[in-house]
Amino acid sequence: MPTQRDHRNDSLTSRENVAKSELRSHQTQARWLRLRLALVLLIPGLLLPTGVRSQPRAADSAVPLQTIAQSGRTSSVYIGSVMAMLATFEDAGILPPEGTPQANRIIKAVIQFQSAFLKSDQQAIRQFFTDAHRAKLGSRAEEVEAAFRLSGWSADTFEAVIAAGQQDNAWSAGGLSDGFREFNIGKQDFDILAELYRQSSSAFSTQGTTFQQVYAQRRREMPGAKTE
Repeated sequence: MPTQRDHRNDSLTSRENVAKSELRSHQTQARWLRLRLALVLLIPGLLLPTGVRSQPRAADSAVPLQTIAQSGRTSSVYIGSVMAMLATFEDAGILPPEGTPQANRIIKAVIQFQSAFLKSDQQAIRQFFTDAHRAKLGSRAEEVEAAFRLSGWSADTFEAVIAAGQQDNAWSAGGLSDGFREFNIGKQDFDILAELYRQSSSAFSTQGTTFQQVYAQRRREMPGAKTE
């Protein structure tokens, strides 16, 4: 029969577990706050709408305050989609420790492929992106592609791009590698994302969930979610 001392020990253990859980939660929140700040500081291209990015400015000219205000929501959306993707990889237990070269390269790849698909004027990239959606999503392709323009990565777009980029002739298309090179990325960076997708999908399958479900939940928690 449990004694009073046993009950006290159980109560103490329970409080310790709660404290540990709260500590992990705070540490996770702090990590994503640091990441959001880093994205804002290191990726100024996300802070400007396409029209402003595409027009060269004099070094001493200022972006109008109205443009900055309008771009705040836009940058939040695209930063949030990147954070959600990284959080999904972390949930799968495959994201390297923060600050390591491996983690930094993954972050760069997630950011820059999104940026390339949003901003590139290269026909090869635009055609690759459209064909990827059509091949994977059929009648939903146009809707999902349009949503990407507004909100950045979705699980549908990410899966479509990964599937298309793994086709045997995908990278032999004229101009594709050159187009991505403008964003300082290439096939090696793509292969990193493809492997992360494979590993995360496998990990989530053993947990009884999917990449789609985990990403959707994470996206709702991040900046720029539709509920905001």
